[in-house]
Amino acid sequence: MSSYQYILLDWDGNLAQTLHIWLQATIDVLNKYDHKHTKEEVIEGLPDLQSLMKRLGIQDVEGIVDEIKGEVQNLLPKVELYPDALYVLEILKSKGKKLALVTSSNRHLVLHSLKKYNLSKIFDVIVTREDVVNTKPHPEPLEIAINEFKATKSDTIMIGDSDKDIGAANNVGIDSVLFFPPEHTHYYDLEEFKNFKPTYIVDDFKKVLDIVG
Repeated sequence: MSSYQYILLDWDGNLAQTLHIWLQATIDVLNKYDHKHTKEEVIEGLPDLQSLMKRLGIQDVEGIVDEIKGEVQNLLPKVELYPDALYVLEILKSKGKKLALVTSSNRHLVLHSLKKYNLSKIFDVIVTREDVVNTKPHPEPLEIAINEFKATKSDTIMIGDSDKDIGAANNVGIDSVLFFPPEHTHYYDLEEFKNFKPTYIVDDFKKVLDIVG
């Protein structure tokens, strides 16, 4: 098994238990305006809210998405990390690994939790939605982190919970870990994600330590 020096990590659904928050906020805003939708449609569309809104026939896409983000921000004080995520990050940091947070969320939506869990000192690089033109699965966000580190791709690995994370890793040419705990079956299809051929799949975040080395 390879040893990796540079660890890139997704935020939503990977380190932070936010999937249910995004789901609830989206449903609440859609219900507020009586937009017709099913829970299944919302779950499927969570990774790309703008596309979801267009499919639902909503005219003011940007306005609705901004309102959903506002609802999410109101719920952020309740956000918790996945079990052992903080422990794993601290262990990796103590081993001298370089850590980057690479998220498609806006910076202000992660700052509260970064402060809450004192994670700012953990991450050497933070790449958010504001830092890129193209979000994952485009390679740009990962390339920014890799360039910041001056890392070699063979020493770098991406850890995420979705096809976009694994796709981005594939597109930039690095190994990947798909984090898929049991509760993700409510949001994602594991067999579908396997088609993206993640290098590793774990259902417990502690198993990351066995992979990274």
